[in-house]
Amino acid sequence: MAIRESYIENDFVELWIEDGIIHEVFKPSLIILDIENAKKIVADRLKVSNGIIRPIFVDLVNAVSIDKQTRRYFASRESVNLLSAGAVLVKNPITKLGGNLFFKIDRPPMPTKLFTNKVEALKWLRQYLPQALN
Repeated sequence: MAIRESYIENDFVELWIEDGIIHEVFKPSLIILDIENAKKIVADRLKVSNGIIRPIFVDLVNAVSIDKQTRRYFASRESVNLLSAGAVLVKNPITKLGGNLFFKIDRPPMPTKLFTNKVEALKWLRQYLPQALN
């Protein structure tokens, strides 16, 4: 069983490192994610990362709505600081289709891919682990 390191929880997400990958799991109570909440999430993620560039697994299954300004923020260089790649877990293929459209418009400055299967997402992220963690 993998051990969770550097665990932080706030009102919106749970964050931790497991097998060198940052995990960011949105809570079911989150209805709308706005820019101020997004900045809090990024600040906590930076604490969890311990200054090491790592890939991130984002579980958006519980997220209901993210406004346009917040989507752009999450695709910004500021938001992806210390990230090597991102795998985003969504509910279903229709959500995945909408998310892929977002990635084409806002283009995050790192490899980013949507998944409907957690195991596949984590497998894809392993190629972006820092060499020292491989």
